[in-house]
Amino acid sequence: MSKTNRPTEPFISQDAIARRAYELWQARGCPSGDGGDDWQAARDQLAAEAESNEGCHGRGILLRLFDRLRKKAA
Repeated sequence: MSKTNRPTEPFISQDAIARRAYELWQARGCPSGDGGDDWQAARDQLAAEAESNEGCHGRGILLRLFDRLRKKAA
């Protein structure tokens, strides 16, 4: 069973996980398989990075998201 985002965990988009998983898969030489290990590794890496950014910058992730949305609306 796969892990799901709990309310205390940072939100990570499926697109971001897919991009990172693809990079990990390529770095491993594009082996055959379903990619589940790369997907989980990508999710774990991105979650750790997000938590690290939160710890260093407080609400950094949310502020960057709001900034992007504000720019898009302008």
